[in-house]
Amino acid sequence: MSKHVIGISGSPRENGNTDVAVRTALAEVAGPGVDTEFIRIYDRRIESCRGCRDCMRLGRCVITDDDVEGLLAELIDADGLVIGAPVYWDGPPGKMKDFIDRSHGYYASRGSTMLSGLRYSLISVATASGFESHEDVMTCWIDYYGAELVSSHRIYAREKGDLQARESELSKARTAGRELLERIRD
Repeated sequence: MSKHVIGISGSPRENGNTDVAVRTALAEVAGPGVDTEFIRIYDRRIESCRGCRDCMRLGRCVITDDDVEGLLAELIDADGLVIGAPVYWDGPPGKMKDFIDRSHGYYASRGSTMLSGLRYSLISVATASGFESHEDVMTCWIDYYGAELVSSHRIYAREKGDLQARESELSKARTAGRELLERIRD
């Protein structure tokens, strides 16, 4: 049976360093028995959380006319995930954080089992700092739902094209993909 691995880029900059890093990692995973899919969060329609707290009663978000439910369904069905985001003021950018916040509706109903069996590699992209708090946000969210962290990689890049010009940084993305491939084949 074929494995399905999703790559999610949480960057607003199309074809920027985060997109390149996630695509590079996915290229290491793709091959016989593994199909891959690349998703840019900023290409999807994701509304912000309204803070209504109705999700705690319903077990899902009350907003149903955007792409969040579909994205979560894809994650639930996936075997592996490469998730990357740039560091913006010590955390992920707005729309990536909106996606994370909108999954809160499952906190009460599915809790720690929603993503059981999903293995993931995390890629954080920044110039020099903010990695720790960024990683805390990203891993706290996905780990709570039962996913298993395979590896975490800090990539140093800022301007578009920096990553391709720095082989040592680009190799971190390749490593993220190879490590994930090894674990989903277990």
